[in-house]
Amino acid sequence: MSFLKANSAVRTNAPSPTPSNTSAGSSKRKRPADGAPPVVYSQPMDTGTGEHVFTRLTYVNDYLRERKDKWHSFDEIMGYLNIPPGHVQREQLRVLMRTANDANRISWDSANEKYRYRPKLNVLGPEGLKAYLQSQKSSLGLSIKDLKDGWATVADDIAKMEDKREVLVQRNKDGVAKTVWMNDPSLMLPMDAGFAKNWHMVRVPNTAEELRKALLSANMKAATKAKVIVPGTGQKKRKAIRRNGKQTNTHMAGILRDFSGMRK
Repeated sequence: MSFLKANSAVRTNAPSPTPSNTSAGSSKRKRPADGAPPVVYSQPMDTGTGEHVFTRLTYVNDYLRERKDKWHSFDEIMGYLNIPPGHVQREQLRVLMRTANDANRISWDSANEKYRYRPKLNVLGPEGLKAYLQSQKSSLGLSIKDLKDGWATVADDIAKMEDKREVLVQRNKDGVAKTVWMNDPSLMLPMDAGFAKNWHMVRVPNTAEELRKALLSANMKAATKAKVIVPGTGQKKRKAIRRNGKQTNTHMAGILRDFSGMRK
């Protein structure tokens, strides 16, 4: 504006970040007396974290997995989730817990209205494992990881069964059991000491060529033939000159100059 001059600008002091104790209208904060009730400040609003119905269904699975040795009532599970009577999620969870599908790991007893964790394999001990393996129509092995879902001490129990020759176990390079098969101890007969000695005296050829010669010397037919090395002539084959594509300008042969003779 015209009545304001450049050298007469109004300056205002910035407020102090910490008010002075001597300023008017300010009071120094006092420490609370001993035994006084604590001051309750405002709390953030409830964001609903962990209250989604499918999140709570996951909590139910974890709760039943940790207590899979017995059945649990519906009210007991709702009490664990702290869901009061009349809450809309009670009926939603009741329906989800009774749903029969492969993804649902909860078993439901309709007669007593109780629930229990359902493992991937219904094998809970050594006797159950032998019964399950004997009932199989194939000789497929069982994953130790799947057995551990319902059998917490499967690793130690499998090692004891292996010592008794009741099962065959596949282990990784660290010695951890991965797969287990059924084994029949009655088929594991002792071997004659003389036969075992003669067996270990048999020398196995180191190479395929030695094996072929050993078979021929025993009047047996070898599956491979002797390797024949064809002697070379000693002359290095000359590399053919590579032509860069097909020549299409044949009608201009009299005009264009040929530089192929300058190629090294």
